[in-house]
Amino acid sequence: MPPKRRKAAAPPDAPEPKKRVTRSSTKSQAASEPAKDTPKTSKPTKSTESKANKEKATKPEKKPNDQPSDGGNEPTTLTISHVSVKNPLTCHHYTPDSKNPPDAPTLIFTHGAGGTLSAPAVVNFCNGYSKGAPILAFQGSINLKARVKGFHACISHLETTNLKEKTLVLGGRSMGARTAVIAATEVLSSSSPPSDLKLMLVSYPLKGPKDDIRDQILLDLPSTIHILFVIGDKDVMCPLDMLNATRKKMAAESQLVVVKGADHGMHVKGKDKEQRVGEESGSRALGWVCGEMGDEVIWIADEE
Repeated sequence: MPPKRRKAAAPPDAPEPKKRVTRSSTKSQAASEPAKDTPKTSKPTKSTESKANKEKATKPEKKPNDQPSDGGNEPTTLTISHVSVKNPLTCHHYTPDSKNPPDAPTLIFTHGAGGTLSAPAVVNFCNGYSKGAPILAFQGSINLKARVKGFHACISHLETTNLKEKTLVLGGRSMGARTAVIAATEVLSSSSPPSDLKLMLVSYPLKGPKDDIRDQILLDLPSTIHILFVIGDKDVMCPLDMLNATRKKMAAESQLVVVKGADHGMHVKGKDKEQRVGEESGSRALGWVCGEMGDEVIWIADEE
């Protein structure tokens, strides 16, 4: 007898992914765990022209491809070319969504070492700040020196497109905050320093991987600079007690916004809650730039 034929088994169906959801009040007082940022350098496009000390920005597109859509203020994408950077910078330009925004300067901002412009901590903060003022956020490499040059390229871009601004505001989160401090130091030592310079340092990595304290560049800042620190009280890379001790030793004046329950990546339990407190930290930062933050320390807590 011939052998019986076997029927081929049908392949199993693949499982589907799931989603989830969660509400913010504020309180005043004084604030320690981290998250990691993943580097991703934007695809460089070769510049066809190279003019010394000049930059060129492309016309903004409607919406960046890597920008998560969560109902915030959608930025436009542009690229900036400048003699100080090897490859053009990919930037997200946030503009105020209010009809009568306060007269606040543009914030030049950058992400952390392992992050991108679409990281939730960056997007939430920028959405909160841009409710009343513009932000030029740029994508940079993990290289510290290259990232500092990115700030100089963006500063040059603002100087050629918006000469009215007298206050220069630089900021970033994690490694981006460190590079903002270095860039500020270089700008101050230039032949034409700004009359007013402010620093917005989100999740500043004060404690290094070998438990070294990265405070020297902060201690070297002059008293003419104004600084806002924004941290989570569970950030192990910037413990509250360590930051407060550093602030006391600094010549520059500083104020502090503490997000209750947030770690180094500004993560809190619940995606909706994380978005709310992240946006509130951005709007608090805007208030600080406008001179509306009276308290030395502000706590942000999301209460059900």
